[in-house]
Amino acid sequence: MTTSRDPNSNGAPLRAAAELRMAGEYDRLEAAAALAEAEESELRVLVAAREHLGMDVSYCSHLTADEEIIQSVDGDGRSFGLQPGSTIPIDDAFGQRVVDGCLPNLIPDAQHDERVADLVPTLGSYVGVPVSFSDGRLYGTLCCASHPAAPWLRDRDVAFLRVLGRMLAHELERREIERTAQHHRDEAIALSALFAGLDARDSYTGRHSEAVVELSVQVTRELNMPEIFVEEVKRVALLHDIGKIGIPDAVLGKQGPLDDSEWELMRTHPVIGARIVASIDTLAPLAPAIRAEHERCDGGGYPDGLVREQIPLASRITFACDAYHAMISSRPYRAKPMQAAAAEAELRANAGTQFDPAVVDALLRIVSQGPGLPPSVQGLHASRIERP
Repeated sequence: MTTSRDPNSNGAPLRAAAELRMAGEYDRLEAAAALAEAEESELRVLVAAREHLGMDVSYCSHLTADEEIIQSVDGDGRSFGLQPGSTIPIDDAFGQRVVDGCLPNLIPDAQHDERVADLVPTLGSYVGVPVSFSDGRLYGTLCCASHPAAPWLRDRDVAFLRVLGRMLAHELERREIERTAQHHRDEAIALSALFAGLDARDSYTGRHSEAVVELSVQVTRELNMPEIFVEEVKRVALLHDIGKIGIPDAVLGKQGPLDDSEWELMRTHPVIGARIVASIDTLAPLAPAIRAEHERCDGGGYPDGLVREQIPLASRITFACDAYHAMISSRPYRAKPMQAAAAEAELRANAGTQFDPAVVDALLRIVSQGPGLPPSVQGLHASRIERP
């Protein structure tokens, strides 16, 4: 962010500033709202604040647990030691004490106010308001300061600064949303590349993951889970086999049964998958569920031997759906797939030991629907029903 401006480059905000100075209180707030509608930038908000209040400097700060970080400055920031990126220890910061309610929003004569004698930077007058996002999160403060006292400042000036603070919060939140959206797009591209690489080595995995996602979503809804959890399960199911990208081709695509050492390698894929997912910020919360997707209720699973509720519910749902689809699918290491009835019997027989009983009950209700099955499972399920 910049610390200076060309006086000829910001004609619109300066004209708005002049209008606000000339207007009455109602007109000032109305003009501020017009600035918001025009989505003026952060710097223009600072210009407006400093100009209208007649102060030497205006600045936006971000408050953390340890310090106040100056984000942007308009006016004579250098004489106050205020530059973008500069920090003030939180115990010395005006902004934090104002947010905490220990200091008022307006201090017209700081030199004769003992409450601020120990704070930095040294100021003659100060106005500051919190800057909070629409979800209630505190970002920091919008402040104006001068070296001399400013006895003309009144509560109406604080009210005006609050309006500008809301405008600034809107701009900062919009930027945060844009950055997050771009981050998600970048991660989706990276994830697509991972799946493309895995699918090129083992085309079954992509089709299998699609079927597991669809089954898992239906089972989760059958369990009356909230939609936000349905989305979490969908992502866990989609990613549950991503660790197979780290399994050697000789094992992943072997024709015929795997030997003990090969199964040992294959059983590392949940750990590999969890590491991959943990390295992607927005997906990292899913890593424990990816790691636990092959854990059993009786503690006989891998890699950690978790039992019952120690296993995330998303893992338990995905595990049962994964196992069912694998049982009715053709795989190189198995002579032939199971019939649907045999796979369902296997689920029932292992409910409470291998699988969560409630999940098994929900899954069996789903697969019993026949035409109600997800499209990627329906044809496969029908082909595995024994004909008389």
